[in-house]
Amino acid sequence: MLTRELTYKKAFEIKNNALKQKIARRDMLLNAAYSTNPRLLEIDRELSSIGAQLAITALSGNSEKVAVLKAKSVAVSKEKSAILKKEMVPEIEYDCPLCKDSGYLGGKICDCVKKLAAQVILDDLKKQMPLDDCTFESFNLNYYSKDGENPRKRMTYILKLCKEYVDSFNPENAQNLLFMGSPGLGKTHLTMAIVSGVVEKGYMPFYGPAETLFSLASSERFSGENKGGYNAMLDCDLLVIDDLGTEYVNEFSRSVLYNLINSRLLSKKPTIINTNLTMKEIADRYGERIVSRLIGGYNANKFIGNDVRQQKSLEENRGI
Repeated sequence: MLTRELTYKKAFEIKNNALKQKIARRDMLLNAAYSTNPRLLEIDRELSSIGAQLAITALSGNSEKVAVLKAKSVAVSKEKSAILKKEMVPEIEYDCPLCKDSGYLGGKICDCVKKLAAQVILDDLKKQMPLDDCTFESFNLNYYSKDGENPRKRMTYILKLCKEYVDSFNPENAQNLLFMGSPGLGKTHLTMAIVSGVVEKGYMPFYGPAETLFSLASSERFSGENKGGYNAMLDCDLLVIDDLGTEYVNEFSRSVLYNLINSRLLSKKPTIINTNLTMKEIADRYGERIVSRLIGGYNANKFIGNDVRQQKSLEENRGI
């Protein structure tokens, strides 16, 4: 998973490279036009001379002469534009007319770069997971029965919760979510849908299976690799820890998990955790301190029903 710094660096590289290509293409056409039409050089000399005269005249306070020189400059510039148009030399068409593809507007990063950064994150995430297949629209409630505990009712509520989570997402006040339940009930599916929605709103999540995240922290701590990865987990707009409990558990991983949960609670940064474990199993693996913080700081939701993956596999085998 890319850090915020790497994401924006890549976004700016993409934007700058695209702009360089546009400039290079126009320069090529411009050079060809100058080689075939000597009047263009004459116009450039005239505009340079007019500019120098304007600077001197403006200091003298002769407003009438200034107006004449400005009008002359406009007329000569129009002539140049007409020649370039005839020579089929177009003006640069910027992807973002607001910042003219510089990436900055009013001293701040332009929204066009933020959108590009979001796409960079999505492309990176798609290398790790089937993001396009995990949307709110593709979450099929028909796989959840209305019998017994009425899983469909429960999952309808959770689906609505996830949609509203994205709609109102703000890293400054979004709640923490804990998704629990047996494998194959859609925990990862809905989490991916949330991640996609959050990215599309321009925010920076950090997603990964627990095993991957703890491995990143370990390699940074003990071998100096993946520098900045752990801080990215602490500081991102939304941290997502998927499949908690499937990783190898030791004192270091317990420490990392506790610090991530506790630090983000203290800084009021939202986190989503998915796990097949029960609260008792979490306590047995990671300790009561972590359970205490989950109970006190997370909106816990239990997924119920029959394994959806198994149901889909049976349908495929039957040719449904």
